[in-house]
Amino acid sequence: MVKDYQTIVLLPKQYSWPKDQYITKNPICPHLIFECCKRIFNRKEHGCLNGSCKEKAVEVVLKFAKLHDGFDFDDVNQIKSYFDVVSKLDFMRYDLRRAPLLPQTIKGMIQAYNETPENFGVPSDATINEVIRLVVEQISNDDCNEMI
Repeated sequence: MVKDYQTIVLLPKQYSWPKDQYITKNPICPHLIFECCKRIFNRKEHGCLNGSCKEKAVEVVLKFAKLHDGFDFDDVNQIKSYFDVVSKLDFMRYDLRRAPLLPQTIKGMIQAYNETPENFGVPSDATINEVIRLVVEQISNDDCNEMI
């Protein structure tokens, strides 16, 4: 049977990180986890997620990352088994950062991913609170770098 259509996937550009630090193969880099949290934290108003409920934002972002377990955006054969056309977009604009993420932010996002249960389980309050602390600390650091 010949298909008369093509399946297309838009993938986020991922920042390089030590993938072996995740306990499960997963394509979502810790930088993307941070950037998603940051964007939500900075929203004043939004129908679903905004900065007024950081706990829920972190829970949703970590669950989103876990949804990708077992997949690898760099595995062309795996992607081509599902999609005909692949396009990677730099949604997060990593190149616009004045300074890289702090090492403790990257380490913390990796740890939070590893501590998030499979099957859409809710991360512990301790995990969520640590991500909030790290994201707020990184935002503050980024703000200081912007002033320089």
